[in-house]
Amino acid sequence: MFRLRTLSGLLAFDAAARHSSLTLAARELGRTQSAVSQQVKALEEELGLQLFVRRPKEVTLTPEGRAFAETLQRSLKDIEATVTSLQQREEPNVLRLTTYQSFAIHWLIPRLPRFNMRHPEIDVRINADDQRLDLRAQGMDLAIRVGTVPSLSIILGEETFSPIYAPSLSPDRRIEAGQVTDHRLLAHEHAHLWAEWFELNGLDIEQVDIATDYSHSGLLVQAALAGGGVALAPPLIAADAIASGRLCCVPGRPLPTGYFYYLEAAREKPPEKVRLFFDWMQEEMAEMERESEAWFR
Repeated sequence: MFRLRTLSGLLAFDAAARHSSLTLAARELGRTQSAVSQQVKALEEELGLQLFVRRPKEVTLTPEGRAFAETLQRSLKDIEATVTSLQQREEPNVLRLTTYQSFAIHWLIPRLPRFNMRHPEIDVRINADDQRLDLRAQGMDLAIRVGTVPSLSIILGEETFSPIYAPSLSPDRRIEAGQVTDHRLLAHEHAHLWAEWFELNGLDIEQVDIATDYSHSGLLVQAALAGGGVALAPPLIAADAIASGRLCCVPGRPLPTGYFYYLEAAREKPPEKVRLFFDWMQEEMAEMERESEAWFR
């Protein structure tokens, strides 16, 4: 028989430990601050341990409280993952994936109808979130990510950056590499990549003046489409606009970032629906790679 008798006390303690605040814990749980305080106090009495040092505006874990909080959080995550796994068994034809917003909007969603036509029995549900989710805990089947590639993941392609612009920015002639600084320069978070692109392409530019720096590559592509300037952006995110002629690439060598686009499954042995999606993604990426060979000439 288990010693603990108060599950509500465990949840109250977990929330208070994560927030270092009884007030914030109460807000998360939809309870009063007094109720959360009483539940934690009852848990301490039941355990015979002081879990918190209480201060006027915060609570701090004692060494015993910290050890108990770490064990409790692991246990709660395991319970959540088990519940999610059991629920997913009821939906063998629902494929849940997570990826960052720019990739979902500019690359995946425009191509997804082709997967739907090939596999109409599979219902794809997309979580477009720039936060890195715990796949099992959040009920996801797979993730499409960019970064350093974990083991057992499938590489889709290398991430690179290249200057892109709308034809309206230079209607009479193509913008060459040496003419890029005649226009407003747009960047995605890391403005230093412009200097690296100039160096890679043999251009001696003493000072790089960035007009606007965007937090998302998708916003950067939209700014280029609007004629806002020459944007140093991932060609993959701009692929559809480049292929349709709405954006042009400045001739030159794309700048590698050292990162890769890759697929990561929630389980070491993915189910059939995930394997089918993997195969389709690899085909789509390979086709885009073939098309992109002419973009930078």
